[in-house]
Amino acid sequence: MTLWGTKNPNYRDIARLEYGRLLWKNPEARRCLLAHWESPDHPHAERFHENKSLVREILESPLGEAELDASLRSRALSLRAAAREIPPVFGSF
Repeated sequence: MTLWGTKNPNYRDIARLEYGRLLWKNPEARRCLLAHWESPDHPHAERFHENKSLVREILESPLGEAELDASLRSRALSLRAAAREIPPVFGSF
């Protein structure tokens, strides 16, 4: 088992977290992400609004993956589950 939950992690979850954190550091990219995710036309806009604080928390966190996972697990969450709440970055709708 890994902090991603299995021996064979879902690389889309990992990529969502890695690329999301990378883009979030840039204020202009962050603005674009939020505009994209908050658009009423985005297929995951409602889900993003429900989990916005969690998504912001994991994207803004200075903690490494293991520390972030431990912090989330203390609240009955996991990094794997939290990363799945990050809406897709690429694509159109």
